[in-house]
Amino acid sequence: MGKAIINVSNDFFDVGGSEQDVMYSFTGKCGPMSWDNVLYGKTINLSDMYNTILDGVREFLFGGEFVNSDEYNDSNSNKGIACAVNKYTKKKYGISMENVYNKIQNNSPGKPITSPIIFNELKNRYGMMEMDWMYLYDNVGIFRINDYEILEYIGNRLLNNDIHKYFVANYNLRTMGVVKKVIPYINKNNVSVDRFDRSIKMEWDNGGSKNIKLSNFMINYNQWWHHMTGRTDRSSIRDYDVLLNGKSVTDVFPLYCPVFNNLRMNYTGIDFDGKNNIKKCSEIAGYSDKGETWSLASIDRIDSNKGYSYDNIRIISHYANNLKNVGNIDQLRILLRYMDEQNSYF
Repeated sequence: MGKAIINVSNDFFDVGGSEQDVMYSFTGKCGPMSWDNVLYGKTINLSDMYNTILDGVREFLFGGEFVNSDEYNDSNSNKGIACAVNKYTKKKYGISMENVYNKIQNNSPGKPITSPIIFNELKNRYGMMEMDWMYLYDNVGIFRINDYEILEYIGNRLLNNDIHKYFVANYNLRTMGVVKKVIPYINKNNVSVDRFDRSIKMEWDNGGSKNIKLSNFMINYNQWWHHMTGRTDRSSIRDYDVLLNGKSVTDVFPLYCPVFNNLRMNYTGIDFDGKNNIKKCSEIAGYSDKGETWSLASIDRIDSNKGYSYDNIRIISHYANNLKNVGNIDQLRILLRYMDEQNSYF
């Protein structure tokens, strides 16, 4: 059986169907269907039409049109996938993917189609590895997905980013699947329902593990910066481009602590050693003959008496920042002088 011709430049033709196909007549009495719609008065094979729609949606999402055009943005100027797909399919085929999906699934009219449903439909039709999921993930503001395979795939790809490579090599940082957490939720009808929160399980070689939601993964230095400047008192320095101001990323985000150059800067947000890290830093920091360890990266105010501004900040290790924060520079000089005097007796 041939596919129905799904093209707004041609009429739709009545088509035959097998027992498994869903046939539908657009009489103009259902929802917003009007006489000037290309589907008006036609009886079509929705199953065939849906396959063709999926072909179009795949090309739309992964072929560049969705990412590179603002035509399909939502009312908040965001690239919402479900909203964009419905706009696109309504324009191209005369009917939204949501409308066809609900008819085929025998759902109630108007039941929203979500991005996880769209992803699952694409994956089922084309296979897991036939789409570049990272392309979408990198180019949309909000990426909602609960598919275990896609989540783990993205997690593994993210481990190739610069901020993770050191810890992949030295700690064997790796993904170990996806975990699901049940979260009770009271809906608008005051009824308790279960919501599911899925996280990527990360493990590393000293027995450590952490479950990280995709939205909390540090993708790059830009995301780390926005995470670290989320506090109200740091809102004045959130603009990443202003922070760089034409400088290279490595000039702004050092690989090693500027104070102790054998402390590797950790921008992942993962604490690999817990309290032991402070002990390691205290034993190693400043002693080049003792090798190196890591310390979480932190934002330091050059003059602690002033607020956060682009000309009053630098990024140093959390360990060095903690040492600096115990007092002002005059107090630290007095402390250093005292320590030098005490050491002179030995």
